[in-house]
Order: sequence, then structure tokens, then C-alpha cells
Amino acid sequence: MTGKGIHYKQVGAGRKILVEQIKLFILLSITGCSLIAMETTILSHIPLPFFGWVAAPSLSLLFCMAVGFLYDEREGGIAGLLVGWLSEATGEGGMMLLPLLYFLCGYMSGTVGKRRLAHNLPSFVVFSVVGGGLKCLLAVGEAALYGGSLPPSSYVFNGLLPAWILTILASVAVYGLIRGEQKLLEPK
Repeated sequence: MTGKGIHYKQVGAGRKILVEQIKLFILLSITGCSLIAMETTILSHIPLPFFGWVAAPSLSLLFCMAVGFLYDEREGGIAGLLVGWLSEATGEGGMMLLPLLYFLCGYMSGTVGKRRLAHNLPSFVVFSVVGGGLKCLLAVGEAALYGGSLPPSSYVFNGLLPAWILTILASVAVYGLIRGEQKLLEPK
């Protein structure tokens, strides 16, 4: 039985890969849900002393971008869709465009980040600047579509700009968290 049949070494290697993927999925799911909960419950109710408004960093956007940047475009895109749907379910967006935006940011950070930039913190901060800016543009479009009662300049300078700056600052912590999880899951 040497020439035919199942090679048990291949089955064992496939089983080991499946277990590693399941562990990655569970760890990233817990992390993503925790970041969404922190963003929507704790951070969204803290007033900023300089601006007088309540603005929170977009931890969910940073999460899917970090997963795409540190793992692969496939994982970043899947994380973006799932986190976008969960963010929409918590009432963060209004037009069901967050899953599309998060998918795009997670996928692009995986493809562009893997091929064009070094995998380090300054490169990820560049991605967080672009991703946070895209989310702010989406928020401005939603506000214009719904015809909010605030003047656009007040909405941008007192709400979106602080949220964008906080997102950029929080990118360091989210990158460190996902990088630490990646090192934790590396085979020894």
C-alpha cells in the first residue's frame, strides 16, 4: 500500500492548517467584536475637552485594515465585511455602505500593503490616514443626503476632523494588538 491511498502525513498537515485557521478566526472574531463594543459604548460617550463634541476613533475600520495589512487581502476583506455588518447593526451607519467601505479598506490594505509598502507601523499609519479619510467622506455624503440640521463646516470641523485624528492616533494601538495576536499564533 505504498503507491496508492491516503498519505497520512498530508492529512495530518491539512488538519493542522485547519486548526490554525479556526484558532485565527476565533481570536480575530473576539478581537473585532471587542473593538466594536468599545467603539460604540465606551469611546462614543467621552466628550473631547478641546472641541466640545463627542468623537470616537473608528476602531472597527482600523481592525479590518490591520488584519488585511498583517495577514492577507482575503482575511482583510472577510474581516471588513463582517465588521462592517456588525457596525451597521450597532447603528453606526445608515445606508449599509460600511460593509463595502470596510471590505475595500481591508482588501486594499492587504494587496497594496503587501506589494508596495514595508510591513511596519509607519506604513500602517499611512493606511489609517487614507481609511479614516474615506470614512469621513462617507459620513459627509450621508449627512448631505439626509440633510442634517448642522451646517457642513460645523459638522466637519467639530465632528469629523476630531474623529479622523483620533482614528489616526488609535492606529498605533490597534496595529500593536493585531501584531501581538499574530505573534501569539505563530507556530513554535
